[in-house]
Amino acid sequence: NIMRAKFEKILEPIADMLVVESQRKHITFDAFFGNTMFHEVAHGLGIKNTISDNGTVRQALRDHASKMEEGKADILGLHMVTKLIEQGEWEADLMNHYTTFMSSIFRSIRFGSSSAHGQANLIRFNYFKEKGAFTLDETTQQYRVNPDAMAEAVSALSERILMLQGDSDYQAVDAFVKKYAVEGVDLKAALDKLQAAGIPVDIVYEQ
Repeated sequence: NIMRAKFEKILEPIADMLVVESQRKHITFDAFFGNTMFHEVAHGLGIKNTISDNGTVRQALRDHASKMEEGKADILGLHMVTKLIEQGEWEADLMNHYTTFMSSIFRSIRFGSSSAHGQANLIRFNYFKEKGAFTLDETTQQYRVNPDAMAEAVSALSERILMLQGDSDYQAVDAFVKKYAVEGVDLKAALDKLQAAGIPVDIVYEQ
């Protein structure tokens, strides 16, 4: 019920404002739930200890450890969804997962730069933009997923983050974060639009 509330009260309104109309049919609760489920699975996978005798990844990456781990879980989860669908092990529309995932980037960036989730999504937004995973329609100021480029970006970013975690070169990770964890003009305009529309950042239950 919490997931459903986040989807209906936050994600769908975000998609209505920021996703091109022809792709809004791909915003689904099943994809939202599936992406989140595989995010959690991905936390248990990947690299926990460095390959350079620097201890654990968390110890070596210090203040960047959490944002890199959250970023890994997001992107590796989507990579697993992609591969499972390709292998016929997961019955789902990949475009649903991609479009819902993109919409959720805007949702999570709004948690702010002090949040590991917020920074991880900011990094991914700019990396995806660089790779052409989505484009901005200049007329409507809405975003369109490019599935082939998205698939390539998902694979490339999964590899990049896993390599950065394994090598645990703090300076390399710091440079990666400084390059991608920035709020550009287009993104700021989109976030301002969501703020002006009164779309909540999160839900609060009265218990």
